[in-house]
Amino acid sequence: MLLGIAGAAIAAAGPASAAYVGTVIVSGLNSPHGLAFGPDGALYIAEAGYLADDSPSVVIDGGTYRYNTTGSITRYEGGTSTRVVTGLPSLYTPRNDVIGAQDVVFDASGNGYVVVGLGSPPAVRDALGPEGQGLGTVYRFDNSGTTTPVADPAGLEAVQNPDGGLLDSNPFHMASVGNNLLITDAGGNSLLFLDEGGTLSVHAVFPQRDIGGPGPSDSVPTGVVVGPDGNYYVAELTGFPFTEGEARIYRVTPTGEVTVAFDGFTTIVDLAFDDLGNLYVLQLDSNGLAVEGGVGSIIRVGTDGGRQTVFSDLFFPSGLKIGPDGALYVINMSILAGGGQVLRIVEVPEPAAIAILGLGLGGIALARRRRSAPAAAADDQA
Repeated sequence: MLLGIAGAAIAAAGPASAAYVGTVIVSGLNSPHGLAFGPDGALYIAEAGYLADDSPSVVIDGGTYRYNTTGSITRYEGGTSTRVVTGLPSLYTPRNDVIGAQDVVFDASGNGYVVVGLGSPPAVRDALGPEGQGLGTVYRFDNSGTTTPVADPAGLEAVQNPDGGLLDSNPFHMASVGNNLLITDAGGNSLLFLDEGGTLSVHAVFPQRDIGGPGPSDSVPTGVVVGPDGNYYVAELTGFPFTEGEARIYRVTPTGEVTVAFDGFTTIVDLAFDDLGNLYVLQLDSNGLAVEGGVGSIIRVGTDGGRQTVFSDLFFPSGLKIGPDGALYVINMSILAGGGQVLRIVEVPEPAAIAILGLGLGGIALARRRRSAPAAAADDQA
């Protein structure tokens, strides 16, 4: 559903003569998590789905999992949004979150891919029966809405367990490298590489660290983007206690060497580079999920390393992209079935920003804090 002039949220940002204004362009989405611009110029949005009344359930270790096929991909262009892929696997977990279509990406040849999460031990798929095997899977999709499975990240976790910890898989975000794909596994703490021939392999593993909890915290890698230097940049949410300032952004070379590119962030869920080489960092919660009062925000890291918060007051954001028009597109309210949004965020002169605020301040209805871990934190510590 397209909204008219929505309320604008302004964050202290950029030059004193400018501010960032966000407008809701798509709403009514079912737990949206990722987005991408297609070769046709349209915006594609991955929706995890919702809990249906007739969803079959299975109890594993005292927790109830409910499976259905309410996941989808929505295409948005010119003020119109249409679900072009439906029937994708969706899982309602004991943590009361919906995990399904997590991200969408297009390769250099224009082929579309969607990754479906799991957020649970791979054995959950077997307990759900044959249909459950579609969870934790990467699919190719075409213009007719037909999907074809092409890779099985959850299966790789079950067999290889790259980080050596508890078996847990939640493939979360993707990026394309030519006709190859990069896939983060937030549960398995790994970065996977899917080549155009269909071979899936472990490209990097991210370490546990002490961030002030009762024991080492998992990395929980989320966003991934190819940088202007050709390296891969991977963001981490961190595991419990999601300590403020402890999230890192790793630089991973095409040969798999891992170094820390940036630190000092909190619960990162996605990344994007603009054409000038500035890096935009999407934080789920500014003071950590275990502490009341935080909000989602976008921080710009300049080419000189300087940082500015360009937008805030987001509620459980999930995906971030920079459009062909240079605007920021961000998923907001990702945990709400039927209430998810996409915001278009632009930099405008200060007087124009004030005028927009006067027309519709508060139109973006940001629900107040819900203190549950998001789908990206679906590892053994969430």
